[in-house]
Amino acid sequence: MTAQAMNLPVINSLDFVRKAQEFHDIIPLLRFSRLGEILADTNGTLEIALSGRTDESGKPVLHLEAQGVLKLICQRCLDSFEYPLDVAADFVIVTSEDAIPSPDSDEYDDEVDYLVAETQMPVIDLVEDEILLTLPLAPKHSDEKCENAGKVELEKPSPFAVLKGFKAGKSQND
Repeated sequence: MTAQAMNLPVINSLDFVRKAQEFHDIIPLLRFSRLGEILADTNGTLEIALSGRTDESGKPVLHLEAQGVLKLICQRCLDSFEYPLDVAADFVIVTSEDAIPSPDSDEYDDEVDYLVAETQMPVIDLVEDEILLTLPLAPKHSDEKCENAGKVELEKPSPFAVLKGFKAGKSQND
């Protein structure tokens, strides 16, 4: 389903910035298809704010904020837990990929995120991409809340234990 079919805005990113426009909305989690695949529960909403401006050097910037609570699955105990989401990101809008500074140039700054200008940019795609990038790879409860945090796995013999004996001049057959 497209962003337009779900009544979510599609913006012209350069016009949005040039006119210093703002977008605020509360979006149900079930509208985020890719995010929904990794959530324990798609009940709930995210509060979204998107604003356009120019930075100190005159570059066009989109500022995104997203807040809410996601239910993720703990990778230790496989129970769901609430993960507070608070995302804030700035994107410098460039006219083409060629306008993005290369990593070996003097203009390159690894702290800056770039977006290529689009006349039809679905806001939900931008929000979902940024949320997915901020989530932990292996979400877990805090140690005091997780049932499996204190459990220790049985120690397996090291495959290098045999080599330890060779260093001392012994073999396992002796």
